[in-house]
Amino acid sequence: MNFYSKEEAGHMLCRYHNLDGAEALCGKKGVEKIMQRIHSIQYDPLNVVARNADLVLQARVKDYRESILCDLLYKEHKLIDGFDKEMCIYNAKDFSRFQFVRNEYEKHALPALKYRNQTGVPDILDDVRDFVEKHGKTGTKDIAIGEVRESRWGHKKLSSAALDYLFNTGILTVADKRGTQKYFDLTERVLDSEDLFCEPDMTIEEFLEWYIERRIQSVGFLWNKSGGAWQGRFINENKLRSSTLQTLVEKNRLEEIQVEGIKETFYLSKEFKEYRKEQAAGSYVRFIAPLDNIMWDRQMLEVLFGFAYRWEVYTPAAKRKYGYYVLPVLYNGQFIARFEAEPICRAGQFMIKNWWWEPKVKPNDEMREMIVNEMARFAEFLQTDNSEKNITKLGV
Repeated sequence: MNFYSKEEAGHMLCRYHNLDGAEALCGKKGVEKIMQRIHSIQYDPLNVVARNADLVLQARVKDYRESILCDLLYKEHKLIDGFDKEMCIYNAKDFSRFQFVRNEYEKHALPALKYRNQTGVPDILDDVRDFVEKHGKTGTKDIAIGEVRESRWGHKKLSSAALDYLFNTGILTVADKRGTQKYFDLTERVLDSEDLFCEPDMTIEEFLEWYIERRIQSVGFLWNKSGGAWQGRFINENKLRSSTLQTLVEKNRLEEIQVEGIKETFYLSKEFKEYRKEQAAGSYVRFIAPLDNIMWDRQMLEVLFGFAYRWEVYTPAAKRKYGYYVLPVLYNGQFIARFEAEPICRAGQFMIKNWWWEPKVKPNDEMREMIVNEMARFAEFLQTDNSEKNITKLGV
């Protein structure tokens, strides 16, 4: 078993995700390449400075723009919206394998519909599907069948709940999105047939092995402790996950490693090995998304990097330690700070509201210069001005 220091493990993880910029990943081709490596990124509709998926990609791919992701999702359909960890964006070629997850949703859907006072949904599924088949791309505002007057949660129209049901079971997929508004179409009209019917005879055991190995690849390496990185049907079950991990090790598809000062064993896939010896091209700073893949397991993040992070979006303002939407700052494999930006729609530019250095960090001139350069690059990604006041937040 190989042993690594925390510093070595942290640098390997940053190298794997190209957060150090050592690989020349650029534009659409760069997005496609990194998605082949990490498979999935978490979607969240909040847009303070940018949405989570775009923040994830801008940290890894040079000259990234939001339009690139939109094209890959809704024009070329190489990527797709779907449930993975939670609502995520993943490669369309994985769609058929997720039938096991969709089957689980369908199995447990009725109690959820009953709780939401939406038990009439199964009765209108054929009508809603026929409507979409006839009219094409359909949003919730385009169709009105049935009404839920006392729904405890969610949609007020049965047809809107039915669209979600058909999406969650794979009959429909998100064919377009305008802002956060989804427009559905029949999956068979959106995806290539090879993506629809890839590996139709996969067994549940084969799926579990694929899914757990894939989740490890989404993060880089993982321990076998329940947490945010193991969210999702099947793999959140400790006994099932542990058994499958052992099988993957025995089949030589996963390798076990140890990190100095951490008693838990970590698992990594064979594809990770090429990132062990590679070094960053030079100094770098990256602004990291709150739901970035390397942030998925916050306990692992804390023991590995010494960086404690809590997403305080749902924390009452009076109880927040930092702010509503706070981005971590990564410098040469270490988390050195975090900041809260003013909403772009309100400030009209990239403007940092608050900046907090980590307690043990002693900023030097090189660090500040790298951060200032990253501010300019980040504003370019946002396609907005970089406030002249941002530099003052660093204590310059």
